Amino acid sequence: MPTVDLHHGSSMVSSAINLLKTIIGAGLLSIPYSYSTDGSILGTVIILLAALTSGYGLFLQGYVSQYAPLGHATFFNICSITYPSLSVVFDIAIAVQCFGCALSYLVLIGDLMPTIITSLSFISEEHYRTFWILASTVICVPLSFMKNLSSLQYTSVLGLIAIFYMALLVVAHFLIDDIPDSSKGEIRLFPPNILGVFSTFSIAVFAFTGHQNMFSIINEAKDKSLKSITELINIAIIASSVLFIVVGLAGYSTFGDKVNGNVILLYPNSWTTTLGRLCIVFMVVFSFPLMFHPARISVNNIYHTIYSKITEMKENASSEDETTSLLDDASQEIHETGSVLEDLSRKTTVVPFTHNVFLIITTILLIIGYTLAITIKSFALVLAIIGATGSTAISFILPGLFGYKLIGSEVDYPSKTDLLLKSCSLALVIWGFGVMFLCLYTTLFMGSY
Repeated sequence: MPTVDLHHGSSMVSSAINLLKTIIGAGLLSIPYSYSTDGSILGTVIILLAALTSGYGLFLQGYVSQYAPLGHATFFNICSITYPSLSVVFDIAIAVQCFGCALSYLVLIGDLMPTIITSLSFISEEHYRTFWILASTVICVPLSFMKNLSSLQYTSVLGLIAIFYMALLVVAHFLIDDIPDSSKGEIRLFPPNILGVFSTFSIAVFAFTGHQNMFSIINEAKDKSLKSITELINIAIIASSVLFIVVGLAGYSTFGDKVNGNVILLYPNSWTTTLGRLCIVFMVVFSFPLMFHPARISVNNIYHTIYSKITEMKENASSEDETTSLLDDASQEIHETGSVLEDLSRKTTVVPFTHNVFLIITTILLIIGYTLAITIKSFALVLAIIGATGSTAISFILPGLFGYKLIGSEVDYPSKTDLLLKSCSLALVIWGFGVMFLCLYTTLFMGSY
């Protein structure tokens, strides 16, 4: 295991807040709906299974980050160590998934704000939705131009407060039991049929997705040791698991099988529920930059790769063949020199991100995002497909592939612990592909979205 020096950076509390905020999002409101098809017992088991597999994926990201240059761990760099030819493909998946999530937040703002503030005298009804989407630029745009996630520590705290208020609202209604019997359905311990479980399976799986920002959180952490990163992951996974289970059971126990995909819309109109809906808007506004950040990094990686290839071809066509030959012989060269970590580090690339390129990419992505949010009214199916592919890839498949390739690679004879971790990494890859095909099947053929 490579050693890691400690540098100044974000504290454990700051890193935990950002990771927790990345994991817990608007999907929290759909957890009760997954219980309606899974039943109370199996629903809890599925959430715990999703927590375990997602947590291991985060752990693998923390482990393999220490094979990259200190403070420069990214999907791109780890791919260049393990599977260099696939770096751009993986960055495209990350960019599409994260940008799609950020885009969905803008659409959600446009859908919810008209139900909170029902009219404005100076805005016509047909432009009301567009007005609220554009109004979000006041907050979203400045936050999107921040370069470091640590800058979002305090907004993440406010976002977590909004999340906990929604959770408190769901639990309070359950304890008070003030919902009319006509709004309640049947409550089951086990699912009535297995097909229903498949139709909502992705809700629990994707609820724990925070892997898109994990490398950025590690890079900015003060203590980048595996022990500290593991503690950070445990805090975030345990806290989010407890919250998902409590809200899921409370919401399901309140409405039974009549619960829908957004539980907060089922409660009677009052100042508390209006505040809850406002909390959703508040939460997604401050979640937008957390999704925008990794999307921008991936776009820069794609740009850098394309630009470098074009420049290289112009300078000398033969140099490409020599570089490729060196990369192909890298594993043999590492074995011969016996200095694995040094050779791995040389294979990584610290992708430059100049200020001008940062401004250009950020501006272009914001313009595209807001244009799509205004013009496209509903794209739930598209987002479901993006989540089933991109999100599954960065949560399970990529971390598993990275772990299987790198764990124990610095020694000739890996320890039993390393071999066990490699086996679990391979199992995570298989799990990821299984989840991907299952979610795609339920999305395209069972109409779950």
